[in-house]
Amino acid sequence: MSPLDVPERAIQTFEKIHQLRVTIHDLPGSLTSALTQPRFQHIHPICRCVKASGGEIHCATFEILRLRANLHALPEGRYHVCHAGLVEWVVPVYNKLELEWVIFAGARLPGTQLQSVHREPLTRWQKPPWNPKTHPLPAVDETEAELILEHLRQLGARLHAWAHPRETPPPRGQSMDPAPKNLTTRRRTLIRRYIDAHQTHDVRLKDMATELGVSEDRATHLVRECCGQTFRDMLVEARLNTAKELLRLSSLPVLEVALCSGFNEISHFNRLFRRRTGRTPGQYRRQAVSQFENVM
Repeated sequence: MSPLDVPERAIQTFEKIHQLRVTIHDLPGSLTSALTQPRFQHIHPICRCVKASGGEIHCATFEILRLRANLHALPEGRYHVCHAGLVEWVVPVYNKLELEWVIFAGARLPGTQLQSVHREPLTRWQKPPWNPKTHPLPAVDETEAELILEHLRQLGARLHAWAHPRETPPPRGQSMDPAPKNLTTRRRTLIRRYIDAHQTHDVRLKDMATELGVSEDRATHLVRECCGQTFRDMLVEARLNTAKELLRLSSLPVLEVALCSGFNEISHFNRLFRRRTGRTPGQYRRQAVSQFENVM
């Protein structure tokens, strides 16, 4: 087996055991050499039915915006009931304290014993947008849901080990855990998580300063010292990354993508997007769709 086959083999094994579809939001693109484009798209047949029935904006705003903003509080992942009433599992994977992937698995129906779980406000359909006869889904109880979550964590660890192999093992008796965080590392983590969580709001440097407990001038210095970028550059980068995901994973109008990503003016968004990517948002979307269709 080629090393490039490892990620897909690991994912297929999980899917075969649990009869769930795995989707990965790959923020830095570190898995693109090993996985085909459909792995990065929510193409479960039921998800397609939900999106085609008007649920797409709920899917996009929840999974890319609201859930992403709260992942720092969910390092072990979780399972939840989405707006379509389906159980979905999600596990974040970090590399050097930065979010690298978000791994999703779904879908199942919530069993009667699945009580203590986060539930999104349900979309009100007269009837489910999928046919239960052609797309039957088993219910999941608490015990099985916990087992699936643990296996999804293990899948994330397997993929991380493949993408970031250790060149040499640590000396005998030495822990493989990273060194305790120093002050700079803690601040870097706090800054990045704060921007991730607030990027779609009208957040300013003074808000970041308040979070750090320092003056605005000191915050300017700390952000550059800890992250190697200015606060504005980090905020724009986070917003553009969110916009790229919305363009790839949804059919929301470009204006809606801009607003959902934290940009208040479409002209400013278009100008920044083209300057940073070399393409207009529409060109970026068309290329992403074309790549997806070519591998289907």
